[in-house]
Amino acid sequence: MLRGRWIALALLVAHPPADDASEHEAPLLHCLLSVGRPVIDGILDEACWREADVATGFTLLDRRGEATQQTECMAAYDAENLYIAFHCRESDPSGIRTRCNNRDGKVWLDDCVEVFLDTRHDHGTYFHLIVNRIATRFDEVGPRFPRPWSWDGAWRVATNSTSTGWTAEFAIAFRSLGLRMPRPGTLWGFNANRQEYRLIERSSWSATLHSFHEPKNFGHLFFVPHL
Repeated sequence: MLRGRWIALALLVAHPPADDASEHEAPLLHCLLSVGRPVIDGILDEACWREADVATGFTLLDRRGEATQQTECMAAYDAENLYIAFHCRESDPSGIRTRCNNRDGKVWLDDCVEVFLDTRHDHGTYFHLIVNRIATRFDEVGPRFPRPWSWDGAWRVATNSTSTGWTAEFAIAFRSLGLRMPRPGTLWGFNANRQEYRLIERSSWSATLHSFHEPKNFGHLFFVPHL
């Protein structure tokens, strides 16, 4: 019964009246309260990931159809951190590009994943985090890009190779976002993105048109209790 209430509320918030087409079309990812703290090692074997809602069906920039190299993204949280996990499927792992090893360097020129967090849900400002396969980090506050001096957040990430590609596992401290633990029912703007250079595929969970930096086209992250 509890699960039904939260799903109904999530659908109501994510699909308001049709006078706002951007909001109406936005996908929603449930972020469940984790019963245990995941080890940030890039190995996605904890219960929170087995139980998590999965964002997939990533589409190419300019809405040119689904990416051939698909991605799965999951989210969880506890009193201190937001946890994000990616599984990047890659049919030829030998083609993964890993050139940048400098913090706040041009990580987006490598195979990488990107997280966008519109914590105010104002469709304008957002935190932006990037990591490549060798765990080189970039972070900033948008909307203008790149501005690495705008934010050096307290977040950790680890990556790992798999038989089907690679993974990334984030722990982002709420205090670094200027926040406390979100209450159940809190809604953020959210997007998960990937750059894959072998086939030149730039893909998003919530479809964007000309750039990943389109907060009006972000999806939603919905904080719910453990179910």
